[in-house]
Amino acid sequence: MPSAAPLAAVQAPFVRGDAETLRAALLVAPSPALAERRPLQSESNSIPERAEEQHALLAARLAAHGVAVRVLAAPERAPLGSLCADAAIVFPDGAFVLRPSELDRRGEVVAIEAALATLGVPVVARLEPPGLLDGGDVMFSGDTVYLGVATARQSEIGLPGWARGNAHGRGQVAAYARERNWKVVDVALASEAIRLRAVASLIAADTVVLSPGLCDAAAFAGLQVIEAPRGEDYAAGVLALGNRHVLANVRFRQTIPLLRKAKFNVDAIDLWEFGKIGATPSLLALALKRG
Repeated sequence: MPSAAPLAAVQAPFVRGDAETLRAALLVAPSPALAERRPLQSESNSIPERAEEQHALLAARLAAHGVAVRVLAAPERAPLGSLCADAAIVFPDGAFVLRPSELDRRGEVVAIEAALATLGVPVVARLEPPGLLDGGDVMFSGDTVYLGVATARQSEIGLPGWARGNAHGRGQVAAYARERNWKVVDVALASEAIRLRAVASLIAADTVVLSPGLCDAAAFAGLQVIEAPRGEDYAAGVLALGNRHVLANVRFRQTIPLLRKAKFNVDAIDLWEFGKIGATPSLLALALKRG
């Protein structure tokens, strides 16, 4: 198994869109506190030792696909520390640093911002109080920013609810996008969806995979839609590698054949210790360079 390709620095333009070829990414190793996070319905608690093995496999597999990776050490007390996509959004000109919904995650953001500085990714904006927003609730197509908005709409699968961002946070990101003449689209989510990126992924310029039980497909009008089957709602949270190639959690045995039938290459690995809490490949990597 190859080790993670070293990541020294990246240059602008950084991320041109979620479906562009992934060139560089930041990962954060799992904390032992992962075991304390409430699992999804009917799941057992995550086992930190297995999560460490699976996370190392993720880094190595990205390296095998030519992705340069920087892995940060696990935060001491951070159950969701590995969900590094929540800390920032990287756009073509640099990083928009966020304020996650859970107040005790602010230290994670500080560590990731420091790493961005060492990697040559400038901070072009910061979410200001009282704004709250998790990066996992933002998707970027290159000319459109999609913002997940949790609603009171009840899902059909009985998952526990999760903390969300607020209108102040979404408004600041929307303003940044509109200054650049990007379109902004709100995506209605059931409150049970851990993040937008966990239940929808842009996997090609014209294609999105999503979970209709948790995510409003109407927000993606004009795109081809691949629907994750009922019971595999978090299968939609794949990590796009580019060129119709995605990395997925191997446990979703119905969705993977659907993606392959649609002529997508799927690299499937076991990430189920993260999947137990609804964490998907798309949330475990902060893309620093795409395109």
